[in-house]
Amino acid sequence: MNGPELLYDEFVLGELGKVYGSSLNEFLESLGRPNSRLYVRVNTLRLKEVRFEEGLKEDEDFEEAYYAEVKGPNRLEMLETKVVVDKRTAESAMLGANVYKPGIKRIEGKGSKVSVLSDSGHHVANGFLKRDDWTVQVTESIYVSPKISELDVIKSGLAISQGKASMYVARIVDPKPGERIVDMNAFPGGKLTHIYQLEPKVNLVGFDHSQKKIEKLRSKLELLKMPIRVYVADSRYLDRDLGIKDVDKVIIDPPCSALGVRPKLYDKKDKNDILNFSSYQKQFINSAWAILKRGGTLVYSTCTTTLQENEEVISDPRFEIEFSLRFHPNVHDITGFFIAKLIKR
Repeated sequence: MNGPELLYDEFVLGELGKVYGSSLNEFLESLGRPNSRLYVRVNTLRLKEVRFEEGLKEDEDFEEAYYAEVKGPNRLEMLETKVVVDKRTAESAMLGANVYKPGIKRIEGKGSKVSVLSDSGHHVANGFLKRDDWTVQVTESIYVSPKISELDVIKSGLAISQGKASMYVARIVDPKPGERIVDMNAFPGGKLTHIYQLEPKVNLVGFDHSQKKIEKLRSKLELLKMPIRVYVADSRYLDRDLGIKDVDKVIIDPPCSALGVRPKLYDKKDKNDILNFSSYQKQFINSAWAILKRGGTLVYSTCTTTLQENEEVISDPRFEIEFSLRFHPNVHDITGFFIAKLIKR
């Protein structure tokens, strides 16, 4: 497989260059490869460990984390019948995930044995097409790993799919019994449920701006058997709209340019993307300051790597930066990720 098609303008490359310097090309090339491990987090409120016949191994750092190894890349034969899918579906099929109707854009040919291609022309997998429900059972892919979403522990709510970098957030939040904690960007629920798992006696509430996302999140919470309150709201205005105040801890995982997420088949970002995200992210910081009590904790995280969306967002005189950390895909072999812990002055 060739490297990812990254259409980044000079501004974006310049911002990445501030972080990676002479290693920039190494970073960009790493975005075309998946992490070597796919993680799940065991719901330890219901299960202490997973069965190893699930194809999972224990992580070295977190007792609740298990992983499946990703192997590849593999060469694929191009077949006559082709199923063209959207970017997100292609990047999942690239790791062996099955293809479902919502991700399919068109079918070219009449055969049942098919090649799966992204809409940019990348050949990511082969499999068998079921035309009655427009699904593809993937049998070979560029990279191979267990189908995480189809594991029994996931389907039964005994575990949840979550990247390892993301798991650090709840540990840094360090929830205590009775603390009032607000998750401003609760969907899809990895950090929210991890906090509850670490301390079920916490006073935890999550918000997201989308009714559809909150409905999906409530279904997930029901499956996990976690009675966490989640609501539709624009978290930039929690103090004004809902009168929330004197909160002990806030977590922000705002929309971002996702430059640290991999594997990428292709991606396009320009100066306006970065500046708009940065401006948007600062609005959540303002809201966190408004609802936190003095001395309260803010944990800020993103899955991107620019200074504009990370260090420059949290550089706020109203907060003291206790610490920050970064993960780089070309160095740590996990999603590019930024986490900072701040204290309201």
